[in-house]
Amino acid sequence: MRKTVATLLGHAHVGMALDCLGSLLRHSADPLRLRVHEDGTLTPEDQDRLAGLGDVEFVSRAEADGRVADRLSGFPALQGFRRRNPLALKLLDIPLLAPEGDLAYCDADILFPRPFSGLFRFPDAATGAIFMSDRQNAYSVRSWHLLAHRRLALPCRVNSGLLFFRTRHFDLDLLEWYFARPELGFAPVWIEQTAWALLAWRAGCRLWNPQLVRLPEPGETDPGEAVALHFVSPLRSLLPAFLERARNRTQEPPVAVETVPARRCHSWDLARTEVQRRLARL
Repeated sequence: MRKTVATLLGHAHVGMALDCLGSLLRHSADPLRLRVHEDGTLTPEDQDRLAGLGDVEFVSRAEADGRVADRLSGFPALQGFRRRNPLALKLLDIPLLAPEGDLAYCDADILFPRPFSGLFRFPDAATGAIFMSDRQNAYSVRSWHLLAHRRLALPCRVNSGLLFFRTRHFDLDLLEWYFARPELGFAPVWIEQTAWALLAWRAGCRLWNPQLVRLPEPGETDPGEAVALHFVSPLRSLLPAFLERARNRTQEPPVAVETVPARRCHSWDLARTEVQRRLARL
């Protein structure tokens, strides 16, 4: 049985998605299919191109708007977030509309340069969330917020570009509490990722092996042993150098992707990240 992997996509990133999501489907030893949630900008031509990836399901923005509205009734902070931030479609629509009991999700800027297996499998019943790891604690909260709010429990260094999540742990009440507090969103670019981390800690969080699933290093051109590389915006110029290497490794035996426990992020962990950011700006 094929596992469905969801993604959020707009017109501007269709070319990148064909390369990256194509590598996901091509290099997975476990059969996968795509569910594309579009942000309202995909054209019929875009959908025709993406259909070349195989059995692709499309969820239109208009369809999602209608179906999610009822689910968010009584959650005014989440409604406001969905109106303001396009990443709300990833945080809210995709899990709320997931038909299975678990959600596999992949951003369109993650390249899979070599064959792999076991990515979307939970290691045990206690694990409800698996994420890739970041190089920093890229969250929209400050170190002192972790001391002030007992409900604000996060794992260290979660990156929400690639995730596997048991949807029974998707807690709208917890998210409403978070988004109703503007002081917890000082960095809007990281607010969706922070919300996923908030859900992940309560679900029982693990991280994929950070040697195998990671961000590329600045200036890097060789993926080495990595099976997944997340080309976030500041690193996206590196992507073309990796594409040809990925196409030439399809005959390698698949690498089993294992997980490691996630450690809780304490106030001193965030404080260290805050200091490192300040020093980097000097």
